[in-house]
Amino acid sequence: MPSYKFSYFDLRGRGEPSRMLFAAAGIPFTDKRVTQEEFGKMKATDPYASLPILEVTAGNDAYMMNQSMAINRHLARTFGLDGVTLNDKGMVDEIIENLVDVKSALFAVGFGDTEENREKLGKTLNKMCPKLEAQIQSNMKKGAGFAVGPKLTFADIFIFEAFESILSKMPDALNSYPGIKQNREKVAKLPKVADYVKKRKETPF
Repeated sequence: MPSYKFSYFDLRGRGEPSRMLFAAAGIPFTDKRVTQEEFGKMKATDPYASLPILEVTAGNDAYMMNQSMAINRHLARTFGLDGVTLNDKGMVDEIIENLVDVKSALFAVGFGDTEENREKLGKTLNKMCPKLEAQIQSNMKKGAGFAVGPKLTFADIFIFEAFESILSKMPDALNSYPGIKQNREKVAKLPKVADYVKKRKETPF
């Protein structure tokens, strides 16, 4: 089996979906938490350096890649979490792209504790989530409660991860979106995911 090293800041951020893919697949990896000092040294030698970085070693072969979504898709394919059929794979990608838009919109608002901020977050959810909710509701009826097809995919993992920050501030944020909420609850109960979430380090975002 190849060995994996995943390097990212000591945050969930853009790195958490990859960590959760490893956890859900039961694949061991080295979780390197990069400090700001270490990242500064990386930038000093390579101005284009960026995180996350995935390093894979298999015997005498080794390669390295960055860009978070490229890493996520690579891991999902490698671990068989990208969908069963070609149609499933397309649906997984569609949901992932919608979630990228949702996360970007939520982070653009921010997660402050003011009533004004919570109101803006609520409006953003109401703008961004209906399409995702409709997709998930339709797909869940065809499968076993997963977002796409008969088994866990990266779509489910990303649905779980994408709303963690807003739910930490607004626990009822998804009450109007039962499909998203039910899917997250299903993923949270998966033993490998539950064990990872229980043991992982708490970070602000």
